[in-house]
Amino acid sequence: MKSKLVHVELDDSGLPCRIFRDRSWRNFPEDHIAIMTKADAVKAIRERVYERCGGDSPAGGELHECERCGRYIRWDSFEMNEKIPKGSGGEVSLSNCEALCHDCHQGHPDSAHGNRRWQSAKIKSEEGH
Repeated sequence: MKSKLVHVELDDSGLPCRIFRDRSWRNFPEDHIAIMTKADAVKAIRERVYERCGGDSPAGGELHECERCGRYIRWDSFEMNEKIPKGSGGEVSLSNCEALCHDCHQGHPDSAHGNRRWQSAKIKSEEGH
């Protein structure tokens, strides 16, 4: 299945920093707008969000930390969270997204999305009563 094409805002380095949700891209200079597949745009922003939470290890190499709790995260395990969800008017952008560990994103009742397994279990038990 082909990925949908989206308009993205490019920052001064020429890299995607925001996926437009509407036609507001028309208000930006042409050299700050690009059209790309949604999958490629999300991947580019995801990579930049992950890079933002990285730093150099005293032993050499890079360490990346959850932007909420500071726990070490890896590329294959971090979860990208939208501070303002798309359903509430948020967007996929560098300013609205954060790199979180699983616990801060959805692993505990007090995480960004609450414990989704806990919520599902609660709904199922309420349906049974």
